[in-house]
Amino acid sequence: MSAKTAKAKRRKPATAASSSWFIMLTQNLTNMATVLASSGSVLLCLLIAKRFA
Repeated sequence: MSAKTAKAKRRKPATAASSSWFIMLTQNLTNMATVLASSGSVLLCLLIAKRFA
C-alpha cells in the first residue's frame, strides 16, 4: 500500500496578491472611462444633429 503524501501548497507572495487587485482596479477604471467617453460623444453628436435637423 502506497503512502499518501500531501504536497504543501505554495502561497503567492503578498506582493502578487496586492498587485492583482491593483491591476483589476486599473482595468475597471479604464473600462469606465472608455464607456463614459464613448457614451458622452454619442450623446453630444445626437444633440448636435438635433439642433441642425
